[in-house]
Amino acid sequence: MVIRLRRKGRAKGFTLLEVMVALLILSVGLLGLAGLQLHALQYTHSSYQRTVVNIQALDMAERMWTHLAEPLAEVEAWQNLNKSSLPAWKGTVSAVAEQAGDYLITISWMDQRFVESQSFSFSYRLRLPKPN
Repeated sequence: MVIRLRRKGRAKGFTLLEVMVALLILSVGLLGLAGLQLHALQYTHSSYQRTVVNIQALDMAERMWTHLAEPLAEVEAWQNLNKSSLPAWKGTVSAVAEQAGDYLITISWMDQRFVESQSFSFSYRLRLPKPN
């Protein structure tokens, strides 16, 4: 003897378990997006710092071009102008020993947006014509 159970109607809607699983999947996805946004902000700030350093190096190069007779005349003024622009900023300009008229502009700074502070350095080599 076989007993058949009949349902009066089809079940409609979602069960509580399905809703909980959907919420779990959604929350994991949103946490991933939040982490992605955090990293994007960190890298954007790092890119901003590198852009500032490039502008500062080019500013010093332009200052050196305007004083071809004495290219290192404005190093101190340049350092005083930029020393508070980035954390632990240090800018140096030195003559390259093996090449007359070559100079090395070096800027270093700390990037404190990451978990551990990192020190970065940017070097820009410049060749000036010899004054007459």
